[in-house]
Amino acid sequence: MANDARGFTLLEMLVALSIISIAALTLVRLDAYAVRTAGDLDESTMAGIVAQNRAVELWTDPAPPAIGASASSVANAGRSWRIEQRVAPTADAALLRIDLIVRPESGRGQAALTIIRPSR
Repeated sequence: MANDARGFTLLEMLVALSIISIAALTLVRLDAYAVRTAGDLDESTMAGIVAQNRAVELWTDPAPPAIGASASSVANAGRSWRIEQRVAPTADAALLRIDLIVRPESGRGQAALTIIRPSR
């Protein structure tokens, strides 16, 4: 055969198609991972907002919260959230440490927030 009439062999075509299909499958998996991560990020962001809302409520309430652990549920952004709250004294008797953990009732993602507020 003349050099200008040469083409690809069947084996070369099969190898090229295999490489292209592997690359395409990798991109599809990466896209699915990106979608799942975006959903988790949305829930974590909303959980952070719910935690900040609860922290503002605790900070602005004239009466300090009782020392100990408690849990409650709240609705925000059309979803139900579970708030776990732990109140503990600090080395300074005039301050309380409040740890908040917010999780969606169903789904993934969570947020944790710690605040210090006056005990009186």
